[in-house]
Amino acid sequence: MTLTATRPEAGLKRHLSGLNILQIAINSIIGTGWLFSSLNAAASAGPAALIAWFIAAAIMVLIAFNHAELGAMFSVAGGSARFVHYSHGTTAGFGIGWMVWIYGAATVPIEVQGVLSYAEGYLPSWHMFHNDGTLTGFGYFIAAVLLAVFVVVNLFAIRMLGRIHNFITWWKIATIVLVIAAIITVHFDGSNFSSHGFAPYGVKGILAAVAIGGIVFAYTGFEQTVQLGAETSNPGRNIPFALLGSVIICTILYVGLQVAFLGGINPHQLVHGWSGIKFNGDTGPFATLATAVGLSWVAVIIYIDSVVSPGGNGIAYVTSTARVAYGLGRSKYVPALFSYVNARGVPLVGVLLTFVVGLLAMLPFPSWQSLVGFLTSATAVLWAGVPIALGALRKTFPDKRRPFRLRPAGLWAPVCFIFCDLLLFWTGWQTDWKVFVAILLGYALFILNRVFQSPGERPNLNLRSFWWMAVWLVGMAVISYFGTFGEAKHPHGLGYLPFGFWDTAVVAAFSLGVYYLAIATRLPAAQAALYAPDELETGAVDLTEIDAMAARGV
Repeated sequence: MTLTATRPEAGLKRHLSGLNILQIAINSIIGTGWLFSSLNAAASAGPAALIAWFIAAAIMVLIAFNHAELGAMFSVAGGSARFVHYSHGTTAGFGIGWMVWIYGAATVPIEVQGVLSYAEGYLPSWHMFHNDGTLTGFGYFIAAVLLAVFVVVNLFAIRMLGRIHNFITWWKIATIVLVIAAIITVHFDGSNFSSHGFAPYGVKGILAAVAIGGIVFAYTGFEQTVQLGAETSNPGRNIPFALLGSVIICTILYVGLQVAFLGGINPHQLVHGWSGIKFNGDTGPFATLATAVGLSWVAVIIYIDSVVSPGGNGIAYVTSTARVAYGLGRSKYVPALFSYVNARGVPLVGVLLTFVVGLLAMLPFPSWQSLVGFLTSATAVLWAGVPIALGALRKTFPDKRRPFRLRPAGLWAPVCFIFCDLLLFWTGWQTDWKVFVAILLGYALFILNRVFQSPGERPNLNLRSFWWMAVWLVGMAVISYFGTFGEAKHPHGLGYLPFGFWDTAVVAAFSLGVYYLAIATRLPAAQAALYAPDELETGAVDLTEIDAMAARGV
């Protein structure tokens, strides 16, 4: 990996240091994930959940470095939604951009559900959740009110929130460190790590913990670092520093939380094994655990953070998701109405649309856990576009300046793509099919919008550079359907693809085939140059300053 200096791009203020971006990344990562993932990971893998965290961290580092080269190379906002547009044109670029929007829109309601889940601990008479963790009718109403609050903040008070960004970041870190230290000091039973076996559900349980236990979800947000490449004096140094630093620091915090949770559980609660963990108030596991070991004051702090962490992230995702909708409108992928901006400079339609989609998302996904798998699957799809774009643009623009160069990209890009597909596969068919339907709905909107556009407004479809994506999505749907992964309480796929060597080999081989097909069908250099330079020079989607504000948690 080679680091080189860089010069500022025209019109962009490079005022953020590596430490500034590191702080922003940590703040973006820590949301509801820390509040719930330790419980869900333990239920999936037992004490071996610790291994799952390290597996996820390794995958995140690989994905982050693929982001780093393109993020430093193209100083644009919303880069991960636009890289495939540069390498493969309109139709393929829309698919990834649409998934970025879907991911953001679905993240807002999961943060809302995180707030309400912990609120059950101090507002038990409100009865917002059924015994299975799904929202009641009243709970859905409260969730809608909280979503509306996020919208109001975005419309009227977004700049004020930015002033307390630093405090929120340090509050999150301090709260997690306090919880770890307090639980381990007051009550820690080492026998929990072996009483039911260290890995009672085997390797499959570990991989399930990575995908549907909330572990990958807990790491999402690091890509905000890439969006700030245009605002740091040395992106070739500062972006990799912030990417690696945020993943390492958050891994230390998350592993500490997992250790505290595993050791803090009363052995009597493991009568039915780790998958059968039950205790009163398990909608807020750490607060309940702290109370059970006599740390009521720590529980109070956790309850406060259960509003601060997910609330801040929920507001930020309304901000950034609205800007993605704005960008899709400006790119003429969707109706121009999406790009409407009010007098305050807020993409009003995008904000309101995020609110509506958030309400709808909580109908098929009425619990935090049910949304986690969907978000992991959606994230795997949008992350997969980055190594494809990296490999293609290395060949399309071999001599273009790269402030950060990943070496050897010819190895790490396809390996990264394989792991993105494995994350999608590990999530399981029961969840994956909903993501594939969401993609189809996006393309239906894309086609409908095109029908009503005037001929002069219709962008070139670049279909020759799209069909790798069609092969990829259809193929992954088939492989997922024939696999054995899924939630234990729901139907899996057909189960014809044996777990272990064969399913991994099939996913890897298929992924490599798709990767090299995508490289072969990339846009010709002359045609690709019509996309990237226009975006960079004319500011067709000028979101850098606004998205940077969103990444800071405002």
